[in-house]
Amino acid sequence: MELVHFMLAGRFGGLMRIILIDLILHKTRAYRHLLFNKLHIGSSLDKGILCQFILMHIVLDAFRISVSKNNKADGDSSRSTLSTICNCSEVLGDALLGNIIFTAMLLLGVRYILKFSFDITRYRQILLAIIISSYFKLFLLTMMVWEFPSSAIFIVEAFVLSSNVVALRVVTRFPKAHCVGVCFMAHAAKHLTERWLMWTP
Repeated sequence: MELVHFMLAGRFGGLMRIILIDLILHKTRAYRHLLFNKLHIGSSLDKGILCQFILMHIVLDAFRISVSKNNKADGDSSRSTLSTICNCSEVLGDALLGNIIFTAMLLLGVRYILKFSFDITRYRQILLAIIISSYFKLFLLTMMVWEFPSSAIFIVEAFVLSSNVVALRVVTRFPKAHCVGVCFMAHAAKHLTERWLMWTP
């Protein structure tokens, strides 16, 4: 009996590895399987999942902004506890505002470029697909263990953009060029907002 469980666990683990590799390779079939079969996007289950993923998305963006700010800083280690708390709240605020701008531009692009009629359920599905397809941001956590050049952040963001395009195509079934335009516009607006906040005293 234990051998059967071991074999099933091995097959399940192998299947998950194959799905993960296909996701990294941007296979639309893998995204469709993840979004509609595993996460049941479009059902009542995605309401609870959305809030959890939004929170994780903002925290990962805050970490990325913090890494970028530390790369630009002079490396002063004599910070007080109060200044550290203020810095953390500022970084979280920047990440929150950047994601608000990103979400607004994404939904405006879906509404006016993809010509989607306003449907709160449909828009929630699109937002969930975009956030889930941003899983490449998890690779930023390796910066807590190993040192990487600042260009690694740009590479991760490029992967996130391309992954968002695939997820948007799967959910909306629109041509690739339209999805690239919507995702690029949203990411560009977010990037410019974060740069403006970073250089604003």
